[in-house]
Amino acid sequence: MRNLVFILVVFATLCGVNIASAQQGDARGFNLIVVGDSQPQTKAHLATLEQEIIPQIGVIVEEYRAESELPIAILLTGDVVWDTTKYLPRVKRAFESLGVPVYAVIGNHDHNPDKRRNEQRAEQEFIDTFGSRNQAFVLGETLFLTFDNIDFHPISYSEGVDAQQLVWLSQEREKWPQDMRVAVCMHALATNRENEVKPYAKPIVDILGEREIHFITGHHHNHSTTDVSPLVIEHNVAQVNGNLWYAPICSDGTPRGVFCIEERDGEWSWHHRLLGKRADEVLIAWKEGVVKDNEEYVVVKAIGWDSMWSVEWMENDESRGAMEQIEILDPDYLYYVDNEASYKKKYMERLRKSAHKHKHYFRCKRTESWSVIRILATDRFGRQYELEVE
Repeated sequence: MRNLVFILVVFATLCGVNIASAQQGDARGFNLIVVGDSQPQTKAHLATLEQEIIPQIGVIVEEYRAESELPIAILLTGDVVWDTTKYLPRVKRAFESLGVPVYAVIGNHDHNPDKRRNEQRAEQEFIDTFGSRNQAFVLGETLFLTFDNIDFHPISYSEGVDAQQLVWLSQEREKWPQDMRVAVCMHALATNRENEVKPYAKPIVDILGEREIHFITGHHHNHSTTDVSPLVIEHNVAQVNGNLWYAPICSDGTPRGVFCIEERDGEWSWHHRLLGKRADEVLIAWKEGVVKDNEEYVVVKAIGWDSMWSVEWMENDESRGAMEQIEILDPDYLYYVDNEASYKKKYMERLRKSAHKHKHYFRCKRTESWSVIRILATDRFGRQYELEVE
């Protein structure tokens, strides 16, 4: 690997690399609001983004301002627009209206489709709006790197990083302490379904070495936090507008929201924050008779769940232990598609086909029909969330 890095450094020196370097951050910490795939395609989408979604994100910004003087920033995980690259400056201005720095990674839909035979020309509007495709910045005690991992082709696109990016990564690594946490921000996922780092992303992990690495990605339109190893985690951020503007809920059951990362005294915590809701509103329950194939059970969804959570229940103030975890399609998403959505046939078919199961659901069965159920969820940071079901 060292020989490879040396060769790449020489190559980059000769060719030049389109990058921006980082400056020292505020050691006290930060608040980062990660926005997944905002992706407006039409003027109506833009209006909803500007008039509904961004003001709701603004509420979160103001909460952070009232809490402390720590830096606040916004990170857009790519697909800032939906092939409508002319909207990029307007979307950036809308987020900047919140009065905080805005960073972005480039997604496949941020390339101009009319110029797809020339990747440099196709991505130029994004660069003109947000700057270099690959940037470094520091918040708190974390080094953030924005990577372009989309190779745009005349017909489609693929995922990957090139030699110049790896050189830049090696150079940035040398500027900062060996034990400094690194957040690698990209559009497409860094891991596969087996929770392994994809081949194209392995050199990133190898170059960064034995340090804490967080991949922050979008693209998939669903929420997940995956522990790849004790040092490597991927946060895949759900789409902020629901399912491509056609449903207020993502196809995995994650409602419209953002992913909040908070650093305090060098330590990270995070949570999925529903738009228009309090930070502690993460549990949604359905009574018996509502959820298909689970009619005898109370079913709960724990938004932002990952494998480090526990979800328990009490019946009439008596502990019943852990709830049973189930993997199902989201009841609210299915209800919306079947009863509220009204689009052309092809869009309705897409909505139905895109629904897929998730593991953030749990169930329990009352011993008496009149019993009062209390659900207690605890996340990996020890924060507790409660919900009562009568």
